[in-house]
Order: sequence, then C-alpha cells, then structure tokens
Amino acid sequence: MDINVSPIVWARPMGNFVLERVHKSGGHFAAWEKPDILAGDLKDMFRKGGPVYGVVQGRDGY
Repeated sequence: MDINVSPIVWARPMGNFVLERVHKSGGHFAAWEKPDILAGDLKDMFRKGGPVYGVVQGRDGY
C-alpha cells in the first residue's frame, strides 16, 4: 500500500522550501530503497550554486 502525499501547497506555509523534487520511484522508505537519488538531491542542495550553499557561516560547502 502506498502512502498518500498531500499537495505541496499545503506544506509550503509551514517553512522555507529550498529544494523540492518528485521522483518516479521511492516510496515510504525512499532513503533505504533509493539512497543514490537522495544523496544526489542533498549534493545538489549544498553544492556551490545550490539553494543553501553558504548557509553555515565559516563553511563553504564542498
């Protein structure tokens, strides 16, 4: 049984979204089932030019 995903517009008011991606596969345990996809998303988020690059003072990402 798949989980139901609420529309993202309901969640956006709860915080600052910096990266949003929808993947064709994954499921409830996406980090376990597709770790390469999750790692790629995190790398894209923190890389130079990414949406949160430089957010930690004194650190310059990777």
